[in-house]
Amino acid sequence: MSVQDKGILNKEYDVIVVGGGGINGLACAAYLQKAGLKVACFDRAHEAGVFCNTDEVLHPGVKLNFCVNLTVTPHSPAFEELELERFGFEPLTSSEWGIFHAFEDKTAVMWHNWDMRKQVEQWARFSEKDAETLRKLTNYLAPHWPDLIQASAFSTPNQEAYEKQAKILAGCPVIPKGDPHIGEATGFELCDLIWESEKIKTAILAMAVAGGHEPWTRGTGLGIALFRPFIGTVIANGYIARGGSHYLTHALVRCFLHYGGALFQGCRVDKIIVENNTAKGIILSKDAIFPEAEIRATKAVVSNVSVKPTFLEMIGADKLKPEHVAGVKAYQYDSDILFTNYYVLNEKPKWPGFPPEVNDIAVFNWGCETPADILRLYNDHVQEKLPDPPIAIGGSCQGYCLVDPTQAPKGQYTVMTWTEVPYNIRRYGGPMAWDDLREEYGDKVEDYLVKFLGNVKSAKVARYICTPLDNYRRNPSAIEGTWSGGPRYRISQYWSNKPFIGCNAPKSPIDKLYLSQSIWPVSSSALSMGYIAASAIAEDFGVRKQDWWNVKAIEPFWRMLKRQGHEPVLTV
Repeated sequence: MSVQDKGILNKEYDVIVVGGGGINGLACAAYLQKAGLKVACFDRAHEAGVFCNTDEVLHPGVKLNFCVNLTVTPHSPAFEELELERFGFEPLTSSEWGIFHAFEDKTAVMWHNWDMRKQVEQWARFSEKDAETLRKLTNYLAPHWPDLIQASAFSTPNQEAYEKQAKILAGCPVIPKGDPHIGEATGFELCDLIWESEKIKTAILAMAVAGGHEPWTRGTGLGIALFRPFIGTVIANGYIARGGSHYLTHALVRCFLHYGGALFQGCRVDKIIVENNTAKGIILSKDAIFPEAEIRATKAVVSNVSVKPTFLEMIGADKLKPEHVAGVKAYQYDSDILFTNYYVLNEKPKWPGFPPEVNDIAVFNWGCETPADILRLYNDHVQEKLPDPPIAIGGSCQGYCLVDPTQAPKGQYTVMTWTEVPYNIRRYGGPMAWDDLREEYGDKVEDYLVKFLGNVKSAKVARYICTPLDNYRRNPSAIEGTWSGGPRYRISQYWSNKPFIGCNAPKSPIDKLYLSQSIWPVSSSALSMGYIAASAIAEDFGVRKQDWWNVKAIEPFWRMLKRQGHEPVLTV
């Protein structure tokens, strides 16, 4: 437990963050504390960062990263504004190439980490037309990236931010002209209109699902067909944290404490105090380190806990309007559910027959050969079936030990593969059936994986299976095993509708109650939700104008690349 004021729990703070040990709660808290407010974080866990943890569950020295796998933090303003490198966070990559989508015929669609010229050349192996489309798209979007990503991922989801994005996209040269309903297209429809190669379409659609887009949903087309080709140079997708993902949590905690914040662990919040429709503070549970303590917030309470437990358990339906209760109850968590195979190998991962570059690339997807496999995934989810063969498009990783040998004993290598599955597998007996099915389905994943990663069986030292049920048990905020806090790009829970209509996130129907979880846009190491919540609170209480709080999205990543000796190539 780390606290301020010589270990004394104060009765009052400016801002209280509930679930403040999570990375978005910590980011929000660190921003506000650095801006001059007095902030306290309370978390049920005895160690911060349960959504961003690195554990040794196989044998000593083998580090497995749960939930947060890739650290896309470098493209966030928080990377520089919260001085995360200064506080010990070091993003690493194992190759100039960031991610690849593997096909059974030993070909691979690849994304480059910083050079779009090389990516265009690689995509030309599949389609000269698609390479030209990517070139046009690259050259048009290059000067707009900071403004576009700032508006789409680091701004409150309001009309001004929407119009800024719409204005940029309206001039995009590859969008079919003359269709007034183009914005309503699905990812499948727009990929068919813009891209030629079935493999490039498949790779783009798979990356969309991995990032929370549902390509079968109307209104997702532009985001999928235009943004997913830029996973590398825009989202730094091939980077991991030295020492494990938990070092991002460490850096956020160090920043927060450095500026005088108070972090209380082992302190589960039982109730958010609401008086006259205004959040006034919290009451800790009877099993907290400070049992049933009541702490007041003079300015704001922030919930970094998911929407249902926040409103139905800690606040209570009696404090909400009926329409808000209905909205909370309708919130769905049935997306971004992952089944995980972890491996320790006694030799470097090998991809026989594939382009030699893939042996060093950190991140990979596999299991989708055509867009029809993406539809198969959708149908299996709807029917609550386990995909057979498995579909691994969550961002699997082989690069931990390639770039950071400290993550396993000498001579050993770790591999993680994320397979998309439904949580409530009713036809097999419901979610509790995961305990019986874990090894059987893990074998099925492994039998398919060996077609790509050739030595996963022969070099295997140990394997560990983590099911969606395990994720839920480990972290009650990972409701139904979701890693993202719920579907992010489903229209009913999208943009200003998230987490429910009338909420107005990051604000809420309760005055002075703000949300930094289950809101637009993404629950990830981008720290977007913490940034957005902190920005709104700082504006409301007059502390937003800080000399250091002025960094634009994406630019920190490009500056990091230059420090590492790489010049970002954004036009072709």
